[in-house]
Amino acid sequence: MRIAELTKEMVAEELRLLGDPCAAAASVVRKALRAAFKGAPAEGTSPERIIEDTVKGAMTALLMADHSLARGAILVLEAVHDAAGECALDPTESMRASLHALADLRRFVEPGRLDDIRLEIDAHYMGAGDVFVQFLNAPLPGAVRAPF
Repeated sequence: MRIAELTKEMVAEELRLLGDPCAAAASVVRKALRAAFKGAPAEGTSPERIIEDTVKGAMTALLMADHSLARGAILVLEAVHDAAGECALDPTESMRASLHALADLRRFVEPGRLDDIRLEIDAHYMGAGDVFVQFLNAPLPGAVRAPF
């Protein structure tokens, strides 16, 4: 089972049990990343990929339960930042991987909710909202561009 699916299932279960679903999602992300980086990394799996998959799983669970994606995004970014610091990962690359994963929500979420996420990111992390927008504007993986 991929870490995204596992994280999604773990967060969904925590959401059923705990009061603040966004804080629960962030807690699961923090625990999952600590576990992933304390053990031997999967062969050929970069830390950035592990972060992306974990963030995608958590945010998918919040989306499925119709919770605040903007609040969830900020708490998840904080959790990744904390885990990256504890595990001696590059904080800039960890943030980029998180923002890349958050931008993947564009496949499922209307633009207004994505803008809410961007505004929260801008309010908490100077310059990170611009990086988030760059990821939002990048072509989706596997997308075929029409020739002009």
